[in-house]
Amino acid sequence: MNQGLKKRQYLSCYFMAAYPGCTESDMAALHRFIERFLKFTPRQVQVFTPTPSTMATLFYYTRQDVFTGRPLFVETLIKKKNQQKKQITGMGK
Repeated sequence: MNQGLKKRQYLSCYFMAAYPGCTESDMAALHRFIERFLKFTPRQVQVFTPTPSTMATLFYYTRQDVFTGRPLFVETLIKKKNQQKKQITGMGK
């Protein structure tokens, strides 16, 4: 609580599912990390959307790590993207 203004302040975390290179098991691991170390369950999770002029979008469309040239897993199915989102929130167990 902000003592001077008598207001409560909240921390809002930003988590993203289906980022290029991430799998469902990565999202489940993130959920376990959040539970264990951050001690909460996220309710707001963004599903990755390609946006112009970003490295992530380059990864998404080329499906490779542009720094190493290695293939990169990219989830393209909306159903699977939403499953990754559910993994982070713990609803995909």
